[in-house]
Amino acid sequence: MKYGFFTGCTSQADSYENEISSRAILTHYGIDFQDIEDQSCCGTPIKSTKHSMWAFLAARIHALAKKQGFEAIATICNGCDLSLSELEHELENHPDVVELINEALAKEGLHYDRPLPVRNILEILYEDIGLETIEKSVKKKLKGFITAAHYGCHAIRPKTIKRPDHHEQPTHIQEILEVLGAKSPAYPELLDCCSATTIGIDAEKALRVSGEKIEIMKLRGYNSIANICPFCHKQLGASQDVAGKVIGKDVKLPAMYLSQYIGLALGMEEEKLGLQFNLTGWEELVNK
Repeated sequence: MKYGFFTGCTSQADSYENEISSRAILTHYGIDFQDIEDQSCCGTPIKSTKHSMWAFLAARIHALAKKQGFEAIATICNGCDLSLSELEHELENHPDVVELINEALAKEGLHYDRPLPVRNILEILYEDIGLETIEKSVKKKLKGFITAAHYGCHAIRPKTIKRPDHHEQPTHIQEILEVLGAKSPAYPELLDCCSATTIGIDAEKALRVSGEKIEIMKLRGYNSIANICPFCHKQLGASQDVAGKVIGKDVKLPAMYLSQYIGLALGMEEEKLGLQFNLTGWEELVNK
């Protein structure tokens, strides 16, 4: 399958390690992908305030990818993945909005009719590449890693449309970590939100929620966190210092993207995985 690679805004703005490591892993396993040229925002930030503009932005990505000959869209952000995935469901009873979208797209020589399949990197790793292939390619087992998986709400909800994993009992991140040699048992707070979507409304409350989740992970014996979404990674990784100050606790815990864990197990160089951009003390864990 030929994928149009959609980076999204956040990974290009302040979560470079997500894009760098995703490209490295997809390339290593021979996934056929190229960037969608002239891509823009998926529309997620404005969906609740300007629905028609969100629909236009999401439809534009589909129209671009289709015109450029791609068979599906690969995403590395849960928010982008949901935005592009739910477009058809949202527009099926709104032909008037589709008409407005195509009027605007026509100015660029584009047209939207039906969306392309949208595939989160978790789906590509778990279904296209597969656990067996990943396990066979491991060169350095992640021994000593006790890693708390964090799926993120948009990777598993809403259950009314296809999502990368089960809405109540997701396991794919943990299964991948286990074949890498890490331990990743489930925990009661597995599905709890990181609160990234409320950071612009009540930053203190959002950071309290994320800080408390990290604290719980530490109390349950985890020594690392695995994310697949840059918004979640901000809350549970890059924001650890300020989240710790909000709750008055030390919540420092190495947090990396799932693609980075895979790259480490494959023996890839740290710079090829963007580890130099991680801010949570991963060196001590990796160099044990």
